Amino acid sequence: MEEGVKSLERAFQIVEQVSLEKNGIGITELATKLEMYKSTVHRVLNTLVHLGYVEQDRHTEKYKLGYKWLAVSSRLLSNLDIRKVAYPYLQELADHTGEVIHLVVLDGHEVVYIEKVEGTQTIRMHSQIGKRVPVHCTGVGKAILAYLPPATLKKVLSGCEWLAHTPHTLTTEDELLEHLKKVRELGYAFDLEENELGISCAAAPIWDYTGKVAASISVSGPTTRMQKERLEETAKLVREYGQKISVSLGYSKDFQVIASTK
Repeated sequence: MEEGVKSLERAFQIVEQVSLEKNGIGITELATKLEMYKSTVHRVLNTLVHLGYVEQDRHTEKYKLGYKWLAVSSRLLSNLDIRKVAYPYLQELADHTGEVIHLVVLDGHEVVYIEKVEGTQTIRMHSQIGKRVPVHCTGVGKAILAYLPPATLKKVLSGCEWLAHTPHTLTTEDELLEHLKKVRELGYAFDLEENELGISCAAAPIWDYTGKVAASISVSGPTTRMQKERLEETAKLVREYGQKISVSLGYSKDFQVIASTK
């Protein structure tokens, strides 16, 4: 290995170890953990401190990550395109289930389809990229609503018209709020022919790097294929894929904004 590459490798090993130490770490301990010479660790740390990627506490003389990493990570995260990040997972989910996969975002009191992946099974749906549907009668809408902060949720619901798209649509705010408690408990939502007769779906939220719900995904199919047992199995799978996409967007449970029912 070339010396320059080796030095770079050491630098990243040091950065990774420092990042694990909440209270900072001294040179001796760092050198011991990484099995490096103290002189090497000291030299690399001096460079990292100079560049702003590591800081040294004046009192304890221990080292910790510098705030420059926040600027770097925020630029990376702000450049993430949710459609681009999610698409491979949507395709994988479509291949696995054979059903139609949707990716939606909230806009006002509606959700907007921003991606759709066709499955291998035959199905007729009215959904298409760019189409808007009411938030209260869709699984994808309820998966987002369940995790909104109370003030935001109240504002969104105040704009709903509460029209019954089918005999199964929830048409009052009280009904929906009670339903959202179950969604939060399970981590996924259902649309049981609430938007289109003959179509059922399972949906789950997607979180962004700030811990806020940013979108949701769903698997939709004819109710004849999406009976209770398969629907519940699919819901757990959708929840899993929602979490995978969230992690790819920089999500960590440590930063999750928990919706309150109060």
